[in-house]
Amino acid sequence: MADEAQEHNTAADRKQSARFAMFESLRFRDFRLIWLGQTSHALGLWAQMIALPLLVLELTDNSAAQLGGVMAARTLPTLVLGVWAGVVVDWFDRRSILIATKWGSFLLAVLFAILLIGGWMELWMVYAWVVARGSTQAFDQPARFSMVPTVLPGHLITNGMALLSSTQNVMRIVGAAGAGLVAEFIGLTGTFILIAVIYSTGVVAIHMLRIADHARPAKAGLRAMTSGLAEGAAFAIRRPEIRGVLLISLVYFAFGMSYMQVFAPLFAVEVLDIGRGGLGMMLSITGMGALVAALFVANRQPTRLGLILPLDVAGFGVALILFTGSTYLPGTFGIAVPMALMLAIGALQTTFMSLSRSLMVQAAPDEMRGRILSFVSLDRSMMAFGGAAGGFLAGAYGVQITQIGFGVVCIAGGLVVLVMTPGFRAFRGQGSARQQPTEAISPQQSTPVESIPTARTVSGGD
Repeated sequence: MADEAQEHNTAADRKQSARFAMFESLRFRDFRLIWLGQTSHALGLWAQMIALPLLVLELTDNSAAQLGGVMAARTLPTLVLGVWAGVVVDWFDRRSILIATKWGSFLLAVLFAILLIGGWMELWMVYAWVVARGSTQAFDQPARFSMVPTVLPGHLITNGMALLSSTQNVMRIVGAAGAGLVAEFIGLTGTFILIAVIYSTGVVAIHMLRIADHARPAKAGLRAMTSGLAEGAAFAIRRPEIRGVLLISLVYFAFGMSYMQVFAPLFAVEVLDIGRGGLGMMLSITGMGALVAALFVANRQPTRLGLILPLDVAGFGVALILFTGSTYLPGTFGIAVPMALMLAIGALQTTFMSLSRSLMVQAAPDEMRGRILSFVSLDRSMMAFGGAAGGFLAGAYGVQITQIGFGVVCIAGGLVVLVMTPGFRAFRGQGSARQQPTEAISPQQSTPVESIPTARTVSGGD
């Protein structure tokens, strides 16, 4: 009886440990602050993702081409500044850079709200604003994600990335649905005022960070930074796992992510006829699927990243095609089935984002993480191509036919990368502590020894 009771207690302890393991990274103070800053950022971003396309459609009499143009302009700064942002993140204090980007986002949101309140907003101002906003975003992401291995032990990197993705997805549910309702009942001006207030909370959270400076390259100056950019590019090309994730990201951002930037608003307004509130609900449902996937990844912390990522992109293409096909269904089915399929789209999206970031920070040394992460900005800038092409093709051939075509490209691209990149396919990341030898990693251990500069410290769990 005693043995049975002990076995029962041990099983219960394992279950409880597994539940808490899903949120283990939140034990670390500075990670919590990064997570809170990301929560504010994500809530404002998702509210903006609903309100901005609706504003463009309102200003342009439902022009798909102009909507595609604005979404393209939004990502152009990442093409121009993205890789240099990574160099800046490696050469300068990452906390200071992150504080500057949070202030930039907040002040730009205030300016946008003032223009709407005064009735001065014109289409060219929207283009100028999204370029400025995209410029702050170019520096925000490499700075934020480069900090994760600094504040977490190595075995929690995938867990931390997934939890950051989970904030995106919770805020997608709240921000998308909330912004749709706010836009429906009090107008777009009220929505952008709320967005400015939301961004202010992120400024406070990031100011509270206490992170030791990271190991920086020995040489300073523009010439050293230029040569550092070339060094980072050479490193990315040599490493098959980084090369592979950049290739699959190219397909994903160019042909997959345009569904959110361009196709979702067009489906809501032109195909499904569900209006602003319906658009918010669509993206909110993707957030529900994404949240489940993010928590699953945080708990399981998969290691076969090079195998999962291309299959995920191919599956994403299948989901886009099924979603589009379901919009041809008659009556209630033509709305209920597409909404249900948005769950799968959201789940596949967040799986890709969290695992691709985890792979890159695990494959790069600390002093080079900013540059390696910034190379994804070249792929993200292809959202400009995808958004512009999607808008023009949707105007010429229809929203549904164009989205099906983009889904086919995702399937083909995912399978080609899977077959043609064996080094990427074979990559295994660090798993959870449960998957490691018991002597390899302790709960308070920092990142792997080979990547820890002597001056660096890690905030412990509390």
